[in-house]
Amino acid sequence: MKLILRYSLFIFALCFLSTKGFAASNTDFDNANEQYKKGEYKSAISSYEKILKSGYDAAEVYYDLGNCYYKLNDVPHSILNYERALKLAPRDEDIIFNLRLANLKVIDKIQSVDQVFFKRWIENISNLYSTDSAALWTIIFLWCGLIVFALFILSGNSLVKRIFFYSGAIILVLSILFLIVTNYRNQTVNAINSGIIFNPSVYVKSAPDTKSTDLFILHEGTKVKILDTVGSWKKIRLMNNNEGWIKGESLEVI
Repeated sequence: MKLILRYSLFIFALCFLSTKGFAASNTDFDNANEQYKKGEYKSAISSYEKILKSGYDAAEVYYDLGNCYYKLNDVPHSILNYERALKLAPRDEDIIFNLRLANLKVIDKIQSVDQVFFKRWIENISNLYSTDSAALWTIIFLWCGLIVFALFILSGNSLVKRIFFYSGAIILVLSILFLIVTNYRNQTVNAINSGIIFNPSVYVKSAPDTKSTDLFILHEGTKVKILDTVGSWKKIRLMNNNEGWIKGESLEVI
């Protein structure tokens, strides 16, 4: 029982740390949405950013902010905010569709390399759930496992005990799976290991030095993975696994 309670508290903590705790008022949203409807996109941007600064970290705010920037033809800012929205709501079809539209305006067309199968499998499963829903299912399975375990101990019938044993084993596997998904979702939401290029163009270097060799060039809106930081330089990797170094001010972290 103590172990189940401890896991439950741990999972609740993961959910709490993955979000910022309080909602913006309806008035703030109404004002921002009204400005958007009127075509006052710069004013709407200020309103949405005010909501985010107040501590309300939500997919719908990032999505609306991305829409404002898209209307202003600001490609890197629109992609940045769509990506931030997608981290919080990975199955949202509107976010996915608008992100694809924005990426059509990016100059660099980079083909991704297939991931290792088990990483792709975990990512696909984790994208089916938000951090909160995955955590809720983990707790449900843990408590179901506790109940089945108690029934296994109390039952005097060998056939029934066998049924409870195998049921408990399945529930244990499911609880471990959802615990992994919860942790993965939490890490994904809070990760700072990817970014969007904001400079109109930037040369990727072979080393963190302005005198090093130019490997290739990237343009604004391109998404990169951040591997390392040395001073003001960041080592980045593209979806096709090409790597190099750029100045940190050339990108914005998602």
